[in-house]
Amino acid sequence: MITLYLIRHGETVWNFSGQYQGVTDVALSDLGRRQAQCLVDYFADLPLDAIYSSDLERAVETAQPLAISKGLTVELRSGLREINFGDWEGLTYEQINSKWPGSIEHMYANASSVRISNGESFGDVQHRAAKTIEEITHNHPDEAVAIVCHGGTIRCILCTLLGLDLDLAWNFRQANANVTMIEYYGDRNLLALLNDTHHLKNYKLKS
Repeated sequence: MITLYLIRHGETVWNFSGQYQGVTDVALSDLGRRQAQCLVDYFADLPLDAIYSSDLERAVETAQPLAISKGLTVELRSGLREINFGDWEGLTYEQINSKWPGSIEHMYANASSVRISNGESFGDVQHRAAKTIEEITHNHPDEAVAIVCHGGTIRCILCTLLGLDLDLAWNFRQANANVTMIEYYGDRNLLALLNDTHHLKNYKLKS
């Protein structure tokens, strides 16, 4: 069995302001950096053999304190990036809904097929993330691996590993700096922990 810890990055300044960030490289907020430190305590007594991260700054910045505490190097993979929100990036829900009425809810309800203008579909994200997970599981048999990435990407990974329709991706809550754990067996995988935020109890959470 491989233990996969899927970790969403800490809060960013755009999470705080409610802007869609996608592949835009946005830094962590002060709270996000504190959340990243909380992950060090979370994993203090848990073994980790490797740490992988999206190559976007907010994920790397979240992964680094944990990697230092474990004496590991963060392995960067572009396949773990967030969905490219295209023309939506930098805009709030209200701004997007004003320019393209109903488009966000349509995307949420049809995640597998809707492609955002000048961006990606969740099907695109699922395809590239699945290839990266295949690489990671091949390289780390019977080990424990932390994967720091993004809410949308984690939702796609969960649908892939649990054999769920991608249109259910938004049924999973993914708070900043949460920990989700999968017991990976290859042909049958178990969701052992979902959206664990107990280590962040002293901080305001963003869902």
